[in-house]
Amino acid sequence: MRALFPIFLILLIPMSKTSLGQELATPELGDPYASILSLDEEKIIGFSAYKGMQRYNYIVNDPLASSYIKYLGNLITRQTLDERRNYNFFLVKSATINAFALPGGYVGLNTGLVALTKNEAQLVGVMAHEVAHVKLRHSAEMLANSARTSLPAFIGIVIGILSGNPQGGLAAMQSGLGISAQMSINLIRSNEIEADEFAISLLRKTNFDVSEMANFFELMQSSTSTLNPQLAYFYTHPLYENRIARIRSRANKTSSFKTITNDYGYVKNILEVFMSRNVDVDIKSIKQKDSYGLHKLALLYKRKSQFKTAISFIKGPYEKNPENIYISVLYAQLLERNKQHQESIKVLQNLMDIYPFNSSIPFYLGETLIENNLRLNDALEMLKKVEGSYKYNPNYFRLMSKAFVRQGDVFNSKIYLSDYYVLIDNLNLAVQVLDDGIQSRGLRGDQIDSLKKKKQEIICKYQRPLEPLFGEKTC
Repeated sequence: MRALFPIFLILLIPMSKTSLGQELATPELGDPYASILSLDEEKIIGFSAYKGMQRYNYIVNDPLASSYIKYLGNLITRQTLDERRNYNFFLVKSATINAFALPGGYVGLNTGLVALTKNEAQLVGVMAHEVAHVKLRHSAEMLANSARTSLPAFIGIVIGILSGNPQGGLAAMQSGLGISAQMSINLIRSNEIEADEFAISLLRKTNFDVSEMANFFELMQSSTSTLNPQLAYFYTHPLYENRIARIRSRANKTSSFKTITNDYGYVKNILEVFMSRNVDVDIKSIKQKDSYGLHKLALLYKRKSQFKTAISFIKGPYEKNPENIYISVLYAQLLERNKQHQESIKVLQNLMDIYPFNSSIPFYLGETLIENNLRLNDALEMLKKVEGSYKYNPNYFRLMSKAFVRQGDVFNSKIYLSDYYVLIDNLNLAVQVLDDGIQSRGLRGDQIDSLKKKKQEIICKYQRPLEPLFGEKTC
């Protein structure tokens, strides 16, 4: 899958230890893979891969959908007692049914996979499985094992795993890359089973129905081509039948949750409309006219830019339940698109009064105010309060920069715009933005010094230059 190709390149970096520098923290005692891949190196690899996906616009940055996925992720990770990592859960723009875990706690879910699930327990089961890969340090274990196999075989296996296609690894090995790769296959299959077991324990702790994890594997099995059992020995992942039987044997004996929030259905609507290939066909397919059906119809007509029609579907549900975040935000967006700016602001302001600690609503309200050049100080104040929730969302930094540009604040506009370019992995533009700020007239001396310092930090952290043996060094 194209979206994961940058990840594959990044994952090969640790094979040359000098590429990450020798100034990382001392390995943690008791970690058998510390000398292979430290936790600091994990963070570098994971964040680098994440930025690469942002650069190519593969990540869904919708605040409501992202916030929901992070909420479920937090339910899981708090049960791991893993204080060494800050997990980041995100959605990838792909219809392929796949999920993946990157070193450092970066867990990606394809929109196609979310659409295939039938309830939250199935979605949480996949997320718990990927968290297990991170927590159990399977990437480090793979790298340690790669020293005993050929590099081409290792590359083939990694491609197979990251693409969600285990046959990719098989194809590489069948092209004459050596029987030694079987050692890696056995390890990966073992890791998959180990991750399933860890995920089951997490589902039990969060009281989700473990049997739904098996149900989802059955859905995957029916949605993919039939695997040849005679080749099971070569597949990097255990056959679905084996995993399903093992998970069912471990299922909860007592009643547990399938879905615990109303958010699940609305987020699925957002993602399914986002992926829709034929909006008109999808509109005709909606038979139920409950709040979920009307929400989806309004989203579909919004995608067709038929805003008045979309408003006619969502206005009724909004008037009945103005406390529903998904309905209210969509209604406000449609009012904005229909040039009813003040009405849109009123809807969002009312929503903020109801949910003062929600981080998504300030983004939408701030965006509406900034785009219409209204109450910029209020918008900036709101957005700064939720900045911690958007440190991985480039749209936030671009929006902040735009607000400061409209205020004539060159210094802060350059700071936020450079952060935007760093997050989408365009370091040359990040440095250029800071250079433009440094050369701007009207800035104070301390502001120019701050811009120079930020430029040096970016260069030394992400684009470390070749330094002269003697004389002054940049980093």
